[in-house]
Amino acid sequence: MCSAAEVRALTLGEVRALYAQRLTRDFPPDELKPLERIERALARGEYVCYGMADGQSILAYAFFVVKGSCALFDYLAVDSELRDRGVGGAFLRMLLEGPLSAMGCVLLEIDDPDCAKSTEEKVRRERRRAFYLRNGLYETGVRARVYGVTYRILALPVGERVSAEDARCVYAELYHVILPPKRYAEWVCLFPDDNGSS
Repeated sequence: MCSAAEVRALTLGEVRALYAQRLTRDFPPDELKPLERIERALARGEYVCYGMADGQSILAYAFFVVKGSCALFDYLAVDSELRDRGVGGAFLRMLLEGPLSAMGCVLLEIDDPDCAKSTEEKVRRERRRAFYLRNGLYETGVRARVYGVTYRILALPVGERVSAEDARCVYAELYHVILPPKRYAEWVCLFPDDNGSS
């Protein structure tokens, strides 16, 4: 299945279909941007969407906010029927070897395991963190609180290894693409991750 798969940019029609059929299932409502906002960002060149496709089937997808040679994962998911089969790791490797290989910095947010409200949630978050670390991402030493949710910021192994200070700057720049200044000042806070830096 994955041997014949390829990573390619998604068409606007595919983005719309994924949003209606998969994003609304894969992510909670409070994490979903309105589709119109994604479409406007795509039109401005501030957003890109890739899929791991096997023929017409989209096995996994990744949406990014972009500015220059920097990007931030906005959404990343594997088809629910294909999870725990190595598809996610294969997709990340294909992204790294393909469309992300020329990027200077690519960041990713994960829900902070230390802020989980239950043991079950903490285990789920730690499992997700371990998946990314196993697949070559590394902790930047930065945490962010966005709309009341605390994240650890990871980086993909592209370009030079990013320092905590550079990660803070890049993250802030990318969030300024997403949010107007007033909303950014109200809802985004960056601080050191003393437990997760490597």
